[in-house]
Amino acid sequence: MNSVNRINQEVNTAHIVAAGISDVGHVRSENEDSIWLDDSGLVLLVADGMGGHERGAEASQTAIKNFRELLTPETIKNEAAEITAAAGVPPEIGTLYTIIYRAIGKTATFLSNRNTELKLDLFMGTTIVGLVLVADTHVLWFHIGDSRLYRWRNSVLQQLTIDHSALVEWQRHGGIGTAPPKNLLTKVMGNNPLVEADIEYDKREKDDIFILCSDGLTDMVTDEQIEEVLKTQNNVTYIADILVEAALAAGGQDNISVIVCKV
Repeated sequence: MNSVNRINQEVNTAHIVAAGISDVGHVRSENEDSIWLDDSGLVLLVADGMGGHERGAEASQTAIKNFRELLTPETIKNEAAEITAAAGVPPEIGTLYTIIYRAIGKTATFLSNRNTELKLDLFMGTTIVGLVLVADTHVLWFHIGDSRLYRWRNSVLQQLTIDHSALVEWQRHGGIGTAPPKNLLTKVMGNNPLVEADIEYDKREKDDIFILCSDGLTDMVTDEQIEEVLKTQNNVTYIADILVEAALAAGGQDNISVIVCKV
C-alpha cells in the first residue's frame, strides 16, 4: 500500500509536457489512487481504487501495472504494423482498441479472482481513465467508472468521458424519483471479469490541454472553477497544483489525483 501523502510526476518530451499529482487528501489515511505518466509521453493513466472498500490501493496499482506492461510504445508499433489503416485513421487506433481490451480483461479477471480468493465482504475494485497520443495527429482515450477526462480547446472546457454511475443513468432516464448516490458506480474493474471500457478517439490540435482526474477532484471542484484556472494558467505544473490545492481547500474528502498535459 502507498502511504505517501503526495506523489508528483512530470514528463516533458517532443510530444507533450505533462504533470501529475496524487494526494491523500484530508480524510483518508492512505492513498488508494494510482497515476502513471509514461516516460515517452505517449500514455497517461489515473486509477481510483474503490474508496471505503478493502484493498483499494492494491486494485488501482494492479490496473496501472497491467496497463504499463501491455500498453507500451513497442507493442503498439509492432501490432500496428499488422493492420491496414482506414482512410485518415492511423493503424495504431485499431491496435490500441485490442491492447486496451486485453489490459482491461487481464485486470478485471485478476481482481475478480482475488475477491473470490480473499472472500472479501466488500470487493476490491478500481476505475481507470487513460489518454494515449497516437502518431502525430490523434489522441485516444478510454475509461471505466467515474474518473474523468477533460479537454481545454479554444477557451472551451469539454468533459470527454461520461461517468459510469447510477446518477448519470438516472438523469438519462428523466430523473424520476429520488436521485441515487453520486458515488454508486455501474462499472468498475473488480466485480465483473467481462467489464468493458468506453473508448473514443479524435484529432488533436496544438495547445490542447487535457486533464485526467479522479472524483476526489470533481467532487470538490466544479467545472466552472476548473475553467477559471485554465483561463489564467498555461503551465501544466501550476494547473495541476492549483486544482489539487482547491480540492484540499474545499475539504479534501477523498484522495485527489490529477494529470494535466499540453500537446
